[in-house]
Amino acid sequence: MPIEQTIIDRELLLNFFLTFSRFEYALKASNFFKRPNTSSNNTLRPPDAQPDWDRFAVSLRDAFHKDKNNQLLEACKYIIESPPWKQVIINDRVDWESPIRPEHETDIEFILRMVRCIRNNLFHGGKCNNKAFEQKERNKKLLECSLIVLNECLALSPSVKDTFDEAII
Repeated sequence: MPIEQTIIDRELLLNFFLTFSRFEYALKASNFFKRPNTSSNNTLRPPDAQPDWDRFAVSLRDAFHKDKNNQLLEACKYIIESPPWKQVIINDRVDWESPIRPEHETDIEFILRMVRCIRNNLFHGGKCNNKAFEQKERNKKLLECSLIVLNECLALSPSVKDTFDEAII
């Protein structure tokens, strides 16, 4: 397959990647970054800057209402009921596993964890095989639903949205 070909619409893929990238930048710039381990003795180099999606999701617990409108409700419902599989190692082979949702995890925490899984599957090559090709409509739907959720999260977090809007890509 030439580089120009994809099984999912290129515009949708590009929109998802750019949105996700800008979102991670905005999280870090808005103080939603993982705090360094203060017990670490490595003072020779500063810790890597990583977005703290979990802390961001917790910050939205009270504000996020999946039933705000039909589009958001359907997107959340799809991600919750048909979450992306995650690549795991079983018996020394790469395989797929359905994610496990702990009882304490709220809808927004689970949904944003699944959005990251969708990104990871695409970015790290998990969706570049025949099995993924067979599920192209499902993969497309997961991307579309993720974008709906990310846009709602931006609407609920003005500081993250302002930084997101300033991001240049």
